[in-house]
Amino acid sequence: MSLRTYRTFQALILAALGVFFLHKIWSGTLFWYINQRFMALTLIAALGFLALAQSVLQSRRENPDHDHADEHHHHAHAPAFPAWTLVVVALPVLLGVLIPAKPLGSSAIANRGVNTTAPLTAGAAQPARLDIAPTDRTILDWIRAFNYASDPKSLEGQPADVIGFVYHDSRLTGEQFLAGRFTVNCCVADAMAIGVIVQWPDSKGLADNGWVRVRGSVQAAEVDGRPIPLIIAESVDPVSPPEQPYLYP
Repeated sequence: MSLRTYRTFQALILAALGVFFLHKIWSGTLFWYINQRFMALTLIAALGFLALAQSVLQSRRENPDHDHADEHHHHAHAPAFPAWTLVVVALPVLLGVLIPAKPLGSSAIANRGVNTTAPLTAGAAQPARLDIAPTDRTILDWIRAFNYASDPKSLEGQPADVIGFVYHDSRLTGEQFLAGRFTVNCCVADAMAIGVIVQWPDSKGLADNGWVRVRGSVQAAEVDGRPIPLIIAESVDPVSPPEQPYLYP
């Protein structure tokens, strides 16, 4: 491959990477892969790719004679610009375009398992917020509240209003299911499924991975000696998946 052709493809791939990341940011699907706190870094990276693409094209236009001499020199010896190197760099963009963006769901629990007691915080120095109104607590907030409460039974009877996906755990009774969410510290590679137990007579009629809104009162339960919230559901209503399906410790 000639140097001019190689540089042209270099610029196109760099531009494609920049546009790809900008599209992920604009569509909101970027946060199906990484924590929201990395958005600024991703934006800087996207603009950097576009700037590099412009630089490569500018260099190609400003040095045509030099490029021609390089092409002649390398042609006389060996191919110095193999196409496979471009394919390797372009592969992430190709996979990102060909594979539809999809957040983790209950089907991923088979490989990752589900945790009803963690994570608590992103770091030891981050305090747990226990002053959140009960009906404003997420699944993660309820798990934190039970882990940090001096007496978990003091939380019994409080109203809960949470959204999560349905997961039928084999350890539960036929009238129970887990309302789950995935938490992401850095990226989906460290994603962890968490869940609260929901008591609902029609549990078997709910399909795994379907999103539901659960409203009811909380009771204290235990799993492996650890206190966990159990919601005695008054209503379980199907809902659309939230725009941001993950929770962030």
